[in-house]
Amino acid sequence: MNYKIPPLSIAFASAVLTSLISCSDSEIQSSDIPELTQSIFVVPESYYGEPYNSNRYKASDKFYVNVNEKIRICGVYAINGEYISTDKAVPYYISHKWKINNNEASATSVYSSFDKAGVYNITFETVDLLGDTLQTNAIIYVNTPTTIALQSPANNYNQVDGDNENGLELTWSISGIDPWETSYCTLFASYKKSDIWNSSLGNMDCMGSVNLLGVLNADANEKGDFINHSEETSTIYWGVRAITKNESGQHDQAYSEVFSFSTKLKNDGAAIVEIPVVSLYNIFPERSKLTGAILSAAGDTLSKISENKATANIQKTLNPQSNIKIVICNEIRTEYGCDSMTINLAPNTKTTTDTLFLRDNVKPNMTPVNTNFPTSEPIKFMLLDNGSGINASKILATINADTVLAKYENNIVSIDYKCPNECTLVINAEDYARNKAPNVFWRIKVNGSETRISGPFVNQEDNK
Repeated sequence: MNYKIPPLSIAFASAVLTSLISCSDSEIQSSDIPELTQSIFVVPESYYGEPYNSNRYKASDKFYVNVNEKIRICGVYAINGEYISTDKAVPYYISHKWKINNNEASATSVYSSFDKAGVYNITFETVDLLGDTLQTNAIIYVNTPTTIALQSPANNYNQVDGDNENGLELTWSISGIDPWETSYCTLFASYKKSDIWNSSLGNMDCMGSVNLLGVLNADANEKGDFINHSEETSTIYWGVRAITKNESGQHDQAYSEVFSFSTKLKNDGAAIVEIPVVSLYNIFPERSKLTGAILSAAGDTLSKISENKATANIQKTLNPQSNIKIVICNEIRTEYGCDSMTINLAPNTKTTTDTLFLRDNVKPNMTPVNTNFPTSEPIKFMLLDNGSGINASKILATINADTVLAKYENNIVSIDYKCPNECTLVINAEDYARNKAPNVFWRIKVNGSETRISGPFVNQEDNK
């Protein structure tokens, strides 16, 4: 097992180090033969102060820490039963050292962490002024992180019998329960995903499984509306929490991820598919139209899709079959392109697919409204974007590297600036999908009453 014991300064009897490592303000009791004893404490690396001055930390021969937890293992002395500071103990001993799994370190305290779970033996040895050896032993138990993996039913399984006459077995696997720990698990399940960890069904052995009995079909949905089970299924969300406890009474807990399963439809064997579609960063939903089709494995059109919006939940009832392909495009905002997926539909099931995200990956473009125009008129550029739309707050115009005022309206950028002779113009712009316009520049040349624009020219310094 690997562990690390960085070098640690030994606390000498000096006023300088008294403020760094002190053990107590207690005075050494006068005695002809003072009795020197020692104890072991374990505190967090960041702890400042003396552990015996806190009710949180106690001397012990057993300590429990986590993998890679940074700790300080501290040897503390007492005279006639009273804890004393390290510097006050110096006159009463000749030397001291630590042994941690056969590795030695000469210090009063050792900073350490353990990168593997297991049991570590530690020994603190002190040779007193009479040449006698004091030896204190302890064990550090390094806990294995607890993990829970849900197994069955598989996540999003949608062929569960809602009447559930034979019961439904929920299984999981758990790891990280150490021999020095006791444990129990709690099953949570709810028709509302947001409420799952408030819906305990009871405690059980972590190494076991649970058989759900009783009807699994809900009578109403989350809104309280009656459920027609020929068209709607019931979805149940579930998860497991594990509580572990060591011999010192310390508790820890771990949670699984959340799985779900759905009941079968009570219909004639048809299948229902629901397809969530989102056009990302679309601020003009009224200017979008989703079109597409659902195709059989042979390429036949099973159903057409047409929605006058950018985001929709499309629902279709189809005959059960395998390798169905779904293709959806944004017909009006063409820069969003299309997306597709292939699924299987089983009899009497409702399948909610993964969300189809239509993404605008096309850069905005720009072109001068006129390349020759009267000098008295403003410079005008048209910004072209048929996706998420131009983000007006991201438009920045510079002439000869100086920022100039730019107005944006109806896809036109207007710059009311009179170039004295010949200038270089750069217009930075991006759409709501954060696609930036090409990094180019334009040359503006004024010849009396006429202004001429040429370009675009590639910016060689940063052509991104």
